[in-house]
Amino acid sequence: MRPSILPLLLVWSGVAHAAVVHEPIKSAVELMPNEAVTITVDAAEQTEIGWQTLQAKRCTTNCVKATNLTDAVSTSVATPIGASLKYKPVAGKIRIEYKNVSNDPVTIDIYRVKRTCEAEACRFFNYGDKGRWLVFKVDEFKSITTSSDESFSQIAGVAQSGRSFKARMVWWTEEKKAIGVNCAPFVKRYLDNKTPKEQYSPYVISGYMVKETPEIVLISIDTCAPRAPKFGVPEENVFK
Repeated sequence: MRPSILPLLLVWSGVAHAAVVHEPIKSAVELMPNEAVTITVDAAEQTEIGWQTLQAKRCTTNCVKATNLTDAVSTSVATPIGASLKYKPVAGKIRIEYKNVSNDPVTIDIYRVKRTCEAEACRFFNYGDKGRWLVFKVDEFKSITTSSDESFSQIAGVAQSGRSFKARMVWWTEEKKAIGVNCAPFVKRYLDNKTPKEQYSPYVISGYMVKETPEIVLISIDTCAPRAPKFGVPEENVFK
C-alpha cells in the first residue's frame, strides 16, 4: 500500500485475469561487451518499461544491466533474460541505460508494458487510482455477494461506530503472491452459520480505498482478522 522509492522489479510470471502487451520502443538492439544504449521515453505518469534478451546463446550470468538515469540518484538492476520495472518521469521524461555487462554479445528488445485487467473487479477502478488507507472494524456482517470469478465481493455490515456500510472488496491483485488475501470465505461462513457477532467482532479488513462514492471500493487488501480490538491504525484511517 505504501509507495516504494525505488522502481518495482516485476518477476516474469503469469497474472490471473490480466493481459500484458509489449509495445516496442527499440527492437533487436545489439550490444557488444561493455556497450550501452540509452533510451528516452516521453511519459506523463509512472510507466512500466522492460527488456528481453533475444540472442540464440542464452546468458549464463546477469548480462544486461538497466540503470534509471531519470533521477539524480541512479538505481540499477541486472538479469540474464530481462525484466520490467516501473519508472516515475521527471519533467515528462524517463531515461534508461541498458548496458551489456557480460563477456559475450547480447541482443535485446526494449518495450513499454501495457497491462489490462479482465477480472470483474476491474470495472470499478483503474490502474494508478489515488486513494487512502482505510480500515473497517466490523461489528456485524449483514450480507455478502461474490462475483462469479471471485475477484471481488460486495459486503454489507455495521462498523463498530454503529454506522452501516456497503463496500466492494477487491480480492484480485496483480502482485506476484502465491496466496492472496481474501476475507470472503470467512465472512460467508459467518453468515451461512448465523455466527453470533461476539465470536468475530471486531473483524478487521484493511486495504486501500480508491473510491468512496457511489460505493466504497477497497483494493490491495492486506488483513482479514477476527476479534482484533487492538489492531493498530490511526483513527483518521478507520471507517466511522
